[in-house]
Amino acid sequence: MTSVLNRAFWAILLLLGISASHAARADLRKSTAIFYGTNPPTNVLAQYRRIIVEADNITSQELTALRAQGGDVFAYLSIGETAPSRHWFKSIKAEWILGDNRVWDSKVMDLRATGWQQFVLNKLVTPLWEAGYRGLFIDTMDSFKLFATSDKQHQQHADALADLLQAIKTKYPDIRLIANRGFEVLPAIGEQLEAVAAESLYASWDNSNKRYQPTQETDQQWLLDQLESIQTTLNIDIIIIDYLPPAKRKAAKALAKRIHKQGFIPWVSIPSLDMMGSSNFEPTLNTALLLTNSQTEPQNPLQLEPYRMLKQQLQAEGITLLVHDIQSGMPTGHLAGRYQSIITAQPFAQQFEIYQNWLRRQQREGVHIRTLTADAAISQE
Repeated sequence: MTSVLNRAFWAILLLLGISASHAARADLRKSTAIFYGTNPPTNVLAQYRRIIVEADNITSQELTALRAQGGDVFAYLSIGETAPSRHWFKSIKAEWILGDNRVWDSKVMDLRATGWQQFVLNKLVTPLWEAGYRGLFIDTMDSFKLFATSDKQHQQHADALADLLQAIKTKYPDIRLIANRGFEVLPAIGEQLEAVAAESLYASWDNSNKRYQPTQETDQQWLLDQLESIQTTLNIDIIIIDYLPPAKRKAAKALAKRIHKQGFIPWVSIPSLDMMGSSNFEPTLNTALLLTNSQTEPQNPLQLEPYRMLKQQLQAEGITLLVHDIQSGMPTGHLAGRYQSIITAQPFAQQFEIYQNWLRRQQREGVHIRTLTADAAISQE
């Protein structure tokens, strides 16, 4: 196998296209990434200027890494709904709850309840501030519409929301706020925001039926009208979050380009938001993943001359080579947008089915697969 790797070494370097050129960059100052999963690709996300995360899934070390290049990290905060999976859910009092949102299996909260407002401020926002977050991505602001039945009740909830955000800004004057939709309450809170996000302009996720679907033209126009009104009345950024299947990577990039041309900041990802999405900014991918096999290769596979030479060449180009032994199981999660490429010399037909399905899935999702030998190439299913 070593001799075969030697013959293939220079060919694979040419295939990798390693040179001084890097991915095109655009609109760095406004770039925004959203990643809610665990094990975030901090080296990629840190290249964005705004990074929105689920704080419960981020370690203190990861938060530091996300801020390493000067980016600002925003913590997700749902103030109109809460899920039973939250570790603090048992602290919620029944009188703070309006009812159930069965689509998302969550409880809709009463923004007018003084106890809930104090809980948000002291038990949710304060720990985030103390952990080092200086921005909040505020979600579910208008969930009360599921239960408010009159104009008077709508106004009461809108006023309560404005009071809550003002209380947050009063306690933490330097905190930065991004709102997810909440168009009905923007007149009351717009001046406190630096951006508004809107989901599903062109491509959406139907959580009730668990399916992706394009939005209707009437819904698109309604949302565009709302966004145009925001641009006219408020000097803030607009972020569009659309959803496409992970295997539609090219379509996601095309959609992000379309959204950007309309003057918005795009992020096209999957509903769980635990995959690197497509945006108007192209980060540099400076890591490659090498698949090795401890059953057929040395315990330290980088002792093999071709692997050692490959690592040195990649390092000279500023690319880190990560080694993964497939005997430990295949890497989890969606890898598109994390790695420059996945490199393998493992004979495809001889590998276990899990390996084959995993590698095919990575290829379908847009990860560049580089094979060092002919028999490592992915065969048709």
